[in-house]
Amino acid sequence: MSVESDRQQRVRQLVDSHDVLLFMKGTREAPQCGFSATVVRILDGLIPEYTTVDVLADPEVREGVKGFSSWPTIPQLYVRGDFIGGCDIIQEMNGAGELSEVLGVDVAEAAPPTLRVSTAAAEGLRRALAQGAGEGELHVSVDARFRNQLYVAPPADHEISVESNGITLWMDRLTAGRVDGASIDVVDSPEGLAFRIDNPNAPPDEAAPES
Repeated sequence: MSVESDRQQRVRQLVDSHDVLLFMKGTREAPQCGFSATVVRILDGLIPEYTTVDVLADPEVREGVKGFSSWPTIPQLYVRGDFIGGCDIIQEMNGAGELSEVLGVDVAEAAPPTLRVSTAAAEGLRRALAQGAGEGELHVSVDARFRNQLYVAPPADHEISVESNGITLWMDRLTAGRVDGASIDVVDSPEGLAFRIDNPNAPPDEAAPES
């Protein structure tokens, strides 16, 4: 067996062994390139568990997967043995709602959730936005593992918004279903004041992280 055939056989075994498999640079918890980080963020928002392979830690797999898929770049996503694509395709499919279908995720139409922003949090968020936290609108995100994030970005067509205490928050439909009844407040942390999301929908062992 040639070196290239051996590489591709290793890739085939990996692909056949996992329902959802992402070849990436770095790990799920610590992506080592922006493209890999983007795909991880998208997958984290849709499904709680999937497998990643760090091609930086295994040059043989890195070269093998490129020949296996006839795709020259990393990351690469496979679902139930089928090659789905790289970062650009994943972003396009996610925006069109196609990726959730491929992954078997039911994304029902979501009504705007009930979300409470405390007075102190509203004042802090207004100060952060006035100081230039980024271009766009304030977003809240709750991924499939109920990890919370507040960030600023332009709204997407499929997103919905809610208003509380004068603060407008944008979110995707999956977040809307996960965040209903949650509250945002400020708490003391070792780094100073931080925003905290308390979500009654999170599993009991999930602590609300500070943002």
